Amino acid sequence: MIRKTGSGAIGMLLAMLIIALLFILMMPTLKDVGGAGLSGSSLKKESVEEHVNKQVEEIERMRQQTININQNIKQEYE
Repeated sequence: MIRKTGSGAIGMLLAMLIIALLFILMMPTLKDVGGAGLSGSSLKKESVEEHVNKQVEEIERMRQQTININQNIKQEYE
């Protein structure tokens, strides 16, 4: 019988152990950065909607101001 060494299996087990240790060490970082899919969303839906609504209103106000300025310039040249 041919005697096989277990170096391949041992190497694979060591690699899996290292990957598991890295995952355990990185888990808090992943939760803080973007772990919304891991532990649920920490953002409040209402506050996000309010923020978006404020930005949309600001964009509409700036757009209207631009239209008014362009109309004033056009009237000055006529």
